[in-house]
Parts: sequence; C-alpha cells; structure tokens
Amino acid sequence: MPSYKKHALFSIIITIPFVHDIFYLSLALIGASMIDMDHHIRKNDLILLAVLGVLLTLSLYILKLPFLIGISLIVMAFIFYLSKHRGFVHSIFGVLALSFLLAFSIIGIYALLHGFNIDEKISLIVISVILGIVTLNKKFLLPFFILVPVGIIITKNPDLNLFYAFLAVLIGSLSHILLDLFTPSGIRLFSPLSSKKFKKNYGTILFILWAFLAFIYVFKFNSTLF
Repeated sequence: MPSYKKHALFSIIITIPFVHDIFYLSLALIGASMIDMDHHIRKNDLILLAVLGVLLTLSLYILKLPFLIGISLIVMAFIFYLSKHRGFVHSIFGVLALSFLLAFSIIGIYALLHGFNIDEKISLIVISVILGIVTLNKKFLLPFFILVPVGIIITKNPDLNLFYAFLAVLIGSLSHILLDLFTPSGIRLFSPLSSKKFKKNYGTILFILWAFLAFIYVFKFNSTLF
C-alpha cells in the first residue's frame, strides 16, 4: 500500500504538466490526500469536514449568498462516512463526484471571504489552509502552511477559476487511485457499477494515457506562447 508521502509526491508530479500555479498544486495535493478519508481512522476529519460544511452553509445563508454551495462539504462527509475503504471513493465515479463537490465548496468559501472584502491572495491562502487542516496528514501541515502561503504571495495576479480548481483536485485524486492500481489488492475502478478489481496492467495503461495527454497539453500550451 503506497504511503501518504508517495501519494503526495506522485500527485504533484502528475499535476505539474497541467497546472503550475502553487494554489492549484496545493489543491492537487489535497485531492490526493482526501481519497483516504474513507478509512475508519479518519473519522475525526469527517466530523471536521461536516462541521465546516455546516458553518459555511449558515454563513452563506446569513450573507444572502448561494448557501447550497456550502452543503457540498456536508455531502462529501456523508459519502466518505458511508463508503468502505477502497470502495466507491476509490473509483472513477467517486473521484469525479468528490472533485466536483470540493471545487464547488472552494467557490463557496471564496464567495464568503469576498463578501468580507478579503484580499485575493489572503483568500486563496485561507482556502488552502482550511482544506489542508481537514484533509492532509498532520506531518504535512507545517511545510504546507509555510510553502503554500509563500508561493501564493509571490504569484503574480493569482485568481480562482472553477474549472482549474476542479481539474487540479481531479488530477490529484486520480493520481491516488492510479498509484493504488499498482498494489497487490488493486481497486474497484468502476464501483458501484462493477465489483471487478483492476490492478497494475490497467494502471500502466492509465499512466501511458496520462503521459500522452500531458505531452499534448504541454506541446499545445508551449506552441501558443510563440
């Protein structure tokens, strides 16, 4: 079973060809880390996630902002709570659903901070720190709290884009299940539609697909610069 350190490093490697902004890279790391919140030892994190969702929902409602956005965190906590380890959450469908919900909640937190006229960079730092506390292994928190804020501060004209937030979380989450495909037990890639377990052969195929897409994206991006 890959360690949280391997998942963290792999998520950054997998995401860098597509996004370079430190904020979005932090979301990829968060996406890779949140997948294991279906484990029974992460129950306290689920409670924290649900509480955060309730607070966000109530705050948005009081400010007359789209409070339904805040419910996405509550739904995420509910999904993790109901899922068995390496079950739905470790499937393509689970990753897509959770990535969308998390990206949606990020917009909600941003809207809340914007309602208080919080500076753009401060807002991004607050979002990354809050989500880091909820999802990351505690041994990651200190370097995360140092490197990410510094990276955001030195970034020129940072912004929050829903598509890139979703993409970063999705790629980070996919990196987690991709690495898990190379474990002896494999994963149920298409749960709940299929209980079939997929292993390293399919992981190799997906890795080749990632390499192809990364090459195309980087080539296309670089070609637009000239």
